[in-house]
Amino acid sequence: MKKSFLIIALAVVAAACNNTNTNSKTTTDTLATQTKAVVTADLFGTQWKLNELNGKAIKLDTAFKKEPHLVFEKETNKFNGNAGCNNFMGSFKLKDSNGIELSQVGATMMACPNLAVETEFLDAMKKVKTYHIEGNVLMLNDEKNTTLAKLSTQ
Repeated sequence: MKKSFLIIALAVVAAACNNTNTNSKTTTDTLATQTKAVVTADLFGTQWKLNELNGKAIKLDTAFKKEPHLVFEKETNKFNGNAGCNNFMGSFKLKDSNGIELSQVGATMMACPNLAVETEFLDAMKKVKTYHIEGNVLMLNDEKNTTLAKLSTQ
């Protein structure tokens, strides 16, 4: 009788251990899926560094330390950043299917290097109609879905 009880008890313990491993694997799989989802950057609260304008890599005067970047703030529907020389700011409105409208764009007016990049960047922002994020790259597109600017989180 004691042997039967011991065998049954061992079988229950073995089954419980086996179920724990299954749950652990499920938890590990869930965490791996969540980690993959985090890889895609969020539009909001991220500093997007400008890398490309109108299909060409940007070239900056390296003696001047400011880099063009853009930040969208979800709570206020405002954006701000630096265009390579001057700071800028404005408002945005999200629309269906990754649509975005940038408006009330204003900038400081200092004279410094990188003004050509700055002018092109600010002009491009006036034409933006949609955005698309792939991994850590934000693409700002016009009404024909042509990429005007590429920005990244790095």
